[in-house]
Amino acid sequence: MISRRGFLKGLLGGTLAGLLSAGYAVAEAALRLRVQHWALAPAGWRRGQRLRIVMVADLHATGFGMNEARVAEMVSLANAQGGDLIALMGDYRASHRFQTRIVPIEAVAPILAGLRAPLGVYAVMGNHDWWDDPAAIARRAGPCHSQTVLEAAGIPVLANRAVKLGQAAAAFWLGGTDSQACFQREDRRDIVGMSDVAGTVAQMNDSDPAILLAHEPDQFVTVPDRVALTLSGHTHGGQIRFGPWAPVVPSRFGQRFDYGHFREGARDLVVSGGLGCSGLPIRFGVPPEITVVDLS
Repeated sequence: MISRRGFLKGLLGGTLAGLLSAGYAVAEAALRLRVQHWALAPAGWRRGQRLRIVMVADLHATGFGMNEARVAEMVSLANAQGGDLIALMGDYRASHRFQTRIVPIEAVAPILAGLRAPLGVYAVMGNHDWWDDPAAIARRAGPCHSQTVLEAAGIPVLANRAVKLGQAAAAFWLGGTDSQACFQREDRRDIVGMSDVAGTVAQMNDSDPAILLAHEPDQFVTVPDRVALTLSGHTHGGQIRFGPWAPVVPSRFGQRFDYGHFREGARDLVVSGGLGCSGLPIRFGVPPEITVVDLS
């Protein structure tokens, strides 16, 4: 039988371990930052055509952990990667309740406007960008407020739109879809989104290779083989992760597209672990990251 002293020691040890783990999780979200590289040769990509894409996903800017100075740090790190193209993957402002200060999109957009890449900087919207705009939700139509502000700062937003980039033998299509979870929270069955994968891909009207930006990786199941690579964020890699296992992933497919590189048939997908937090201002086992994808 355990003694009272032994019980108290165990209780104290468990409490201290819990506090240390919680402190580490807060610190990992607020202080750590890494660059994650993926090198791919998708089946639908032109052999020998090199392209570096830098992904900035899920900032969730807020007063603690992702304030204006931290966002500026992300911009500097992203620019330092030498990307040909920079992709902003949505969810620019935090919406969790544990915020020391609200950082509006009007404060974030001018900082993001400092991103530089030869082929440009392009953005898509995430579910939190829609949830942050009651007026857009009420009218069931975009653009949502974050899109308007980013465009005013000179950052093109691909909301179910495709553009042709590059020249001659290095030309390719870049498409971006809107969020698929605009009008209801993710734990509701009646989610309504604005994503239009088919309509976006239909704009890619020649045989040049194609890349698609889609905030939620769940959209990947509807992406045709016409698209060589899909890039997504949204999951934060689970935000809390124990090795390969993440107990909570905001996806109807569970861990099927939770984090990293996936190949299904002739289609490739990269899901960034992202930078910020939702729900709780903590990360564990999946630190904030800038994601770099090299195609060849």
